[in-house]
Amino acid sequence: MFVRIRFFAFAYLLLFIALIANIHPATIQAAPRIQPDAPPSPWTRTNPGGGGWFATIGAGPDGLILAASDLSGFYRSADRGQRWDVIGQAQGLTTTHASAIGFHPSNPDILFLGTEEGLFRSGDGGDSVHQVLDNGYITDIEISASDPQIGYAAYHSEWNVSDGSVYKSKDNGQNWTKASVDLPDGLRILKLALDPADADTLYLLSGEGRFAAGPAVTYRSVDGGLHWSQIGDGFGDVMDLAVAPSDSTILYLAAFGENEDSPGRLYRSDDRGGHWSQIAQRAGRIWLDPNQPQIIRLIEPFHQYSWDDRNGVWESMDGGARWTQVSRMTDWDAGWTEAYWAYTSDIRAVGDDLSAPDALLWANSQFAFITEDGGRSFRDIFTDEVSPGRWQSRGLDNVVMFDLAISEADPDDIYLGYFDIGCWHSPDWGLSWEDCNDVPSSGAWDGSGGNTTSLVTDPELAGVVWAAQAPEWDEPGHLLWSGDSGATWETGVGLPQAPLMGLALDHTSPAHKRTLFVAAEGDVYRSEDDGEHWAKVFDCDACRFTAVDRFDGDLVYAGGEGGLWRSTEGGASGSWTAVGLPEMAGTVSGGIWEWGWEGVFAITPDPHARGTVYVAAYGEGKGLYRSTDSGVHWQKLWNDDFLRDVAVSPQDPAVLIATSSSAFDAGGYDPGSNGVLRSTDGGQSWRRENEGMAWPFADPVAFDPANASHVWVGSPGTGFQQRVFNDSAAVSIYLPVVSASPE
Repeated sequence: MFVRIRFFAFAYLLLFIALIANIHPATIQAAPRIQPDAPPSPWTRTNPGGGGWFATIGAGPDGLILAASDLSGFYRSADRGQRWDVIGQAQGLTTTHASAIGFHPSNPDILFLGTEEGLFRSGDGGDSVHQVLDNGYITDIEISASDPQIGYAAYHSEWNVSDGSVYKSKDNGQNWTKASVDLPDGLRILKLALDPADADTLYLLSGEGRFAAGPAVTYRSVDGGLHWSQIGDGFGDVMDLAVAPSDSTILYLAAFGENEDSPGRLYRSDDRGGHWSQIAQRAGRIWLDPNQPQIIRLIEPFHQYSWDDRNGVWESMDGGARWTQVSRMTDWDAGWTEAYWAYTSDIRAVGDDLSAPDALLWANSQFAFITEDGGRSFRDIFTDEVSPGRWQSRGLDNVVMFDLAISEADPDDIYLGYFDIGCWHSPDWGLSWEDCNDVPSSGAWDGSGGNTTSLVTDPELAGVVWAAQAPEWDEPGHLLWSGDSGATWETGVGLPQAPLMGLALDHTSPAHKRTLFVAAEGDVYRSEDDGEHWAKVFDCDACRFTAVDRFDGDLVYAGGEGGLWRSTEGGASGSWTAVGLPEMAGTVSGGIWEWGWEGVFAITPDPHARGTVYVAAYGEGKGLYRSTDSGVHWQKLWNDDFLRDVAVSPQDPAVLIATSSSAFDAGGYDPGSNGVLRSTDGGQSWRRENEGMAWPFADPVAFDPANASHVWVGSPGTGFQQRVFNDSAAVSIYLPVVSASPE
């Protein structure tokens, strides 16, 4: 720990000297009420890797890999998946939901990015992007190899609507207009395929997507996307379509079997779809070798299970007459996961690599992989095993986070709670992560994931942690206790069969017999024996979070969409009264255990003073509040429609971190999302501190108990991040600070 602190102190001393030498006092100007993002010490991510959903993946002519995510925009790797960064709001993207990628066939700097808000284009490899089509849900983008001025995009009016049409650009993707005039209603376009020799001839595949479905059929246009005719009629549901890169008159079409267990069929046409012949009693994602036209490979992304004979990669060296299984999915690298479904996906999630004919990219709902040897092997490109059983992300993190806990007894001991990938523990200050999911509590995840909705560590006993875990976040969960940092877990009794969240611990209660509180079904439950037994103490109906004053165990708080309540009798039944301002309350949509509510989102007692408590309230016109008399009177410190959490430095009560995020469990960017807000004067003035973040999103926040200059936050989508602040350098650069008013 001391080596770590000295390293950062020395680094920032050098940074401060370098900066101060280049700043003349006359150039320092008064800052606005909320200051611009400050450059020192950017946030750096640390996660186990993976998570979320990746719609599609592919690589351009120089090998640059792009992966489209549903929460974070576009992930980018320039070194074959060894390291990833994110194309997000910092680069000009205005939506988190990414749905399609397109590469210029010869200029690697030109990228096309499809989203739920239209099309974006980059001319510098993704360092910056600008919008070229301002509406529509884009599911595929293809640029003509014979004339790169021509490009096509699969367009839908909304993300969950089957009304596919084709848009076209004639000026290298700068402008796009609708081309198709006679496509039938109800198509969900999954894929476009272009004739490599003729920019006016193209094909489309419709079928079942993640959010909407259309008929599984194929169409062809020979006049630049204007008119269309169906091809491959009578083959049943079409799975995939491909144009032979060496001879564009040759097409291949894969069709599903008659049922889930029956084999599919592969067809070939030598006249652009006019006539067809069956060449194989199998199907899958079609992978053709541009240099060796006799080689055909098939991958069944829907059936990658160890017990299914269709798993792995199947290859024909003679144009489809004979087939060999060149690899099995059980032999492929899967990173940290042991999930049996690790390689299952759909057609769109298997992407070509324009730089290497023997390479293919593969993504799914959680992970990403690559083969560079024609499918003989696949390796993960989302995580590294830094030591046996311990992992560190390569930067491909597309996650929803619920909670973060740092042990006061051992600040190197850190716990993360995620949606889908569940519980993760680091014994080494975030340098590596190990799975701490409880197998019985993870349901169908079977220990390879789960949902950890709340975490709290013991302030005196190292390795003691409590966690709320469930198979799905909106399903009944278990309240667990561990004395060995999550290696093994014990389950308490007395809680209802319901989702659990909002864990809090009474610091004044005795070690080995802690008093804890948790919210279940909107009500508050208490345990007075380390979480072994629980009983309802407050029939709230609208509480999601709890908190206990750090110096007085009789002062207990609970809050949610109904506002804020307080007990002055240790949470005893009948002792609860409403104490929050009316504006702290909000509304709930979709049921009490949906995440679409407004109201109290965090309650943080001050670690320095009895009776001082902070409340972060999410919703229009809400924000950050402070009371210094146990909730009797309140001061509003900051207006923010998207406030999520607040933390107080354990060393200095004037240093506060508040987090603001328009995204939570399903992405979503709003310009009013402030990300990380930091105050060094007790909330009188604030500075945005989002350097290094792709999006201005932040939710859970915690100070390192041993070094308050070190802060951890979770950024919805890109995951948990850490940063070291150096106040002397920051003040020297940014003085004077203008005070913040509540407006």
